[in-house]
Amino acid sequence: MMKVSLMTMALAAASAFADPSVTVDSVVQRWPWNNKVDITYTVGEGQDVAAGVYARLEFTAHIGATNITIDGVHDIGANASNGTHTVTYTLPSGLKATGCTMTAKLIAADNPSGDDYMVVNLSDGAVSYEGLLATQEDSDNRYNTNDVYKTSKLVLRKVPAGIYKTGCEAGTYSAPGNGYRKYQTWTNICDYYVGVFPVTKKQYAVITGGSGTETTPVVSVTYNTLRAYATPGNPIPAVTSNTGSFFQRLNWKSGLYFDLPTMPMTEIAARAGATTKYHWGDDSSKVSEYAVCGASSVAVVGSKLPNAWGIYDTCGNVREWCLDRRGHTYSAFGNKDAFTANTSGNDGYRAISNLGYYSLAASQAEFMASSDSYLDQGGSQAYCGFRVYTIIQ
Repeated sequence: MMKVSLMTMALAAASAFADPSVTVDSVVQRWPWNNKVDITYTVGEGQDVAAGVYARLEFTAHIGATNITIDGVHDIGANASNGTHTVTYTLPSGLKATGCTMTAKLIAADNPSGDDYMVVNLSDGAVSYEGLLATQEDSDNRYNTNDVYKTSKLVLRKVPAGIYKTGCEAGTYSAPGNGYRKYQTWTNICDYYVGVFPVTKKQYAVITGGSGTETTPVVSVTYNTLRAYATPGNPIPAVTSNTGSFFQRLNWKSGLYFDLPTMPMTEIAARAGATTKYHWGDDSSKVSEYAVCGASSVAVVGSKLPNAWGIYDTCGNVREWCLDRRGHTYSAFGNKDAFTANTSGNDGYRAISNLGYYSLAASQAEFMASSDSYLDQGGSQAYCGFRVYTIIQ
């Protein structure tokens, strides 16, 4: 990495803040050069979420004769709370941060700043970021009680970088593709985002031009259709206009890369840091509190309780497509990272996570966080939908 010059700027007092200040501590060019710079900054007397005082940041990068305004909410998810933070910004093509100076200002806002949530406007693809409210429950209520996040917008929760344990101990799993994944610890997991809800019929219609209006999960969609027939290990082909599959259109609109997850990604998100049998603990009697199960059809997303990270329907309601081929128990991953899809084998089956709405609550073991199954990649079922993920590096 190469450190470049920096500038410090104390802010004038604003009515919402006692004595606000922000200091840009460093701007670091990533090396080998890939257009990304890491901005480290320190905020004083800034956002106080517990007190209901919200703020956002705006940075201005000066590179030679070029000035670039960086919106902390829409561009980088900058946190305006007190303390030292680091965010990453991707410079316009062709620009390097050599000789860069940077200023910043703190501005009163209606919502908390931060990168805990990513929100995508499905109509135009605009991406913005939001921080947690005073509690996780407050944020859960914000997104689950407003249908805009189940219809015209897509909200995703950040899975923070860290070390995660998944799977279950030997003796409790069965054959690959029809049981429970083996115990494994995943290290060096970088940040990624997972949809708070499975994609709904209305969200799917907004992107693809369909006519769905419901806030129940979209079902009967095939792996092939979603990924434009891209095989595991290969990216979804990019498009240059609003055409193609759901993911092709979403990626074109947003300028980001969204996709299905690997099996480890689904379980890490579903567990929300828990190492118990179920993401809520070991009490099997609570299955019906968290899972739509023993039902005759899908339910509105968010009908049951979320996990500790505010992610809904991680068990029950619909099963969800994953990237991996059948034969995807964790032992098949070897030394690969959690973001690399298992591509072993040549059959046309793909992994699916979760248990559908029809599964009985009496079969509590099926709702273990490590449960899985598989489906033909060209097949569709009334119990199988999908959720949107994106990796941030």
